Amino acid sequence: MSLKQTPELLRFLSTYFSETSADTDAETVQNFVARANPDELNSLISEFRQALEGETLDLGELGAEANRWFGDTEEARDWLREVLGYLMASDSGSLVTKDSNGAELAEGDSVQVIKDLKVKGGSSDLKRGTLIKKIHLIGDPGNIECRVDGSTLVLKTMFLKKV
Repeated sequence: MSLKQTPELLRFLSTYFSETSADTDAETVQNFVARANPDELNSLISEFRQALEGETLDLGELGAEANRWFGDTEEARDWLREVLGYLMASDSGSLVTKDSNGAELAEGDSVQVIKDLKVKGGSSDLKRGTLIKKIHLIGDPGNIECRVDGSTLVLKTMFLKKV
C-alpha cells in the first residue's frame, strides 16, 4: 500500500517524524496531539488502521517518510501499532463514541440494532431491534465491540442506538 492512499498519515509522518529518533516517538505523538483538533486526530487514527489492515506496505516509502529503517513488513507494522498506541493513549479523553442519534456511548452500555445487519462469516444476521448488552469501546469512535450469541463482533455505531 502506498502512503498516498492515506494523506493524513503521510503528512503526519513527514511533518513530525522526519527529524526525530525512535527514542522520542511517544513525545513526538504527544506534541502532535496537543496541536491537533479532534477531527484531524480521528482521521489520522482511521488511516493508521487502514495502513495496518492493508495487504502490503511500501517499506521504502514508509521508512523514508518516518525516518526509520524497517527490515521487513512485520517490523513496520509493529512500529505503526506502537505509534497508534501512543496516539490512542494520548487522546483517550477526546475520542467520543456516539450512537446513530448522537447519544454518547460508554463502556458497558446496552444498545439496540436499528437495521438488519449481515454478519460476515456468520450463519445468521442481526435483526433490527436486537438488544446488545455490555458493549466494549475499542478506541475507534465509529465502532464498538460486543458479544452476540457467543461470537465477538465489531459493529459500526451508525447502526446502533443507546437503550
